[in-house]
Amino acid sequence: MNVLSLFDGMSCGQLALNRAGVKYNNYYASEIKKTAINLVKIKFPQTEHIGSVTDVSGKDFPNIDLLIGGSPCQDFSSIKAKGKGLAGDKSILFYEYLRILKEVKPKYFLLENVKMKKESKEQLDKYLGVTGIEINSRLVSFQNRPRVYWTNIPNVIPPKDRDINFQDHKDIAFEICDAYKVKQTPSRVRMWNDGKGKNSLGSCANATESKKIYCISRKQDRAPNAGLITHGDFCRYLTRRELELGQTVPVGYTDSISYNQAQDLLGDGWTIDVIAHIFKNIPQGVSL
Repeated sequence: MNVLSLFDGMSCGQLALNRAGVKYNNYYASEIKKTAINLVKIKFPQTEHIGSVTDVSGKDFPNIDLLIGGSPCQDFSSIKAKGKGLAGDKSILFYEYLRILKEVKPKYFLLENVKMKKESKEQLDKYLGVTGIEINSRLVSFQNRPRVYWTNIPNVIPPKDRDINFQDHKDIAFEICDAYKVKQTPSRVRMWNDGKGKNSLGSCANATESKKIYCISRKQDRAPNAGLITHGDFCRYLTRRELELGQTVPVGYTDSISYNQAQDLLGDGWTIDVIAHIFKNIPQGVSL
């Protein structure tokens, strides 16, 4: 089985394939972020990195069984770009995914993106020839992360709710949490708002006692983000371990990079258990 991953990031695709028990021979990864590439070289040294998606030609990959990717979401996000959709500057990369999909003609494909306006989703449904399925990561983790998945893998439905509670996984050791304490700058004091934040552009939610955190983003020192936790006389960010668990990534997977780099890659990444749930529907024991 040959896999082509576009916008591969920290190779959540390989984590999910392994967790789903799907065997593959070759994994081609299109990615330009050096931090992600270097991490993947450590974790999956057999990966063949092939550069920017704009330079990928389907003619060079005639035997792809599975094409996967999550094109940039900023233009589809109602918070970040006011829902510009396919008219936005970054959404043009969706067309690169579509181009390569048509060129390689894989047996199966998967595209992930944020929950978006109805008209944008209908456009992507039409382009891809399938109806996107909405799955919220909260079903398999303690993170509220609604996403849409377009795939021709058969019989994909949302997973059953595992009823996972953040409180059962929250770090409580003071010496560990203290390393993630937020500095009390004027902007961060406003962001915390005495623990009364509303998870908006102006303030961050207080997730101290929450069952679910909000969506893990690329920067936890911005609002909105996954939420802040009461710590000492102020608050703290989510620990590295909590961020990894929120995305159902193996604990320690990002240990070779800095916390800021880890939150960047994790915020851009996939919830592994959602993708593994989808991949488990790939027919086994048949030639692709």
